[in-house]
Amino acid sequence: MILDTTFLVDVLRGAEPVADLVSDLDEEAPYVSSITVMDLHEGVHVADTTETQRDAVAELLTEINELPFDRDCAMAAGRLNAELVSAGERIDETDVMIAATALVHDYPVMTRNVDHFERADEVEVVSY
Repeated sequence: MILDTTFLVDVLRGAEPVADLVSDLDEEAPYVSSITVMDLHEGVHVADTTETQRDAVAELLTEINELPFDRDCAMAAGRLNAELVSAGERIDETDVMIAATALVHDYPVMTRNVDHFERADEVEVVSY
């Protein structure tokens, strides 16, 4: 399973819906896309965060396996983005890249952002 940025933000905030899911995910070896790593680090540098909050993001990411956004992912993202734009269903490019990573590695995406990810028909979406 690939954990989307929204899921990890909810983990960091201690949101109740994710509490039970976190313990279940420990058994499934969850992953993040390197794009999610970028999203989280961008967020802590744009927002007025404390060193403790930045450290929490870094610590959370050390506990999760990372899948790189490589050439295969880039090619899948290009195709997927073109299809979405042609269909008038454009989504954020970072979500396209995360969706492409899920497609290439054949994993579902755990997200609260169901609207964007469900537009990519080939991506299995798990919501909470």
